[in-house]
Amino acid sequence: MSELSKINVALRVEAIKAALLHHPSLLKRLLNDNQDGINLNATVEALDCDEPEDILVRMAWDIWNGSGETEFDKILHQLMPDDYEAVLNSMKKFGKLRERIYSAYASGSEND
Repeated sequence: MSELSKINVALRVEAIKAALLHHPSLLKRLLNDNQDGINLNATVEALDCDEPEDILVRMAWDIWNGSGETEFDKILHQLMPDDYEAVLNSMKKFGKLRERIYSAYASGSEND
């Protein structure tokens, strides 16, 4: 795995951990046993959570996939204040990933 790929995975996991900060049991089910990637069996359907956990699971998968369908309105209006702050913090961590990727492309190290 390239250095850029390792950074990509690590920062996505950190962003997911930040988003689910107040839901450690959900986070444990969502991440793999080593806590260094997503559990591919922990889909939204398989976890079958009620809101707000359903919103957080969807967002975690969106972070992992780099795109998604989480309705921003739900994040803004249906999450409790602590969860909303955690989501904002996860986006800050995800922003670091973006900066590292741009830096790697600018330096040419994305091919390492």
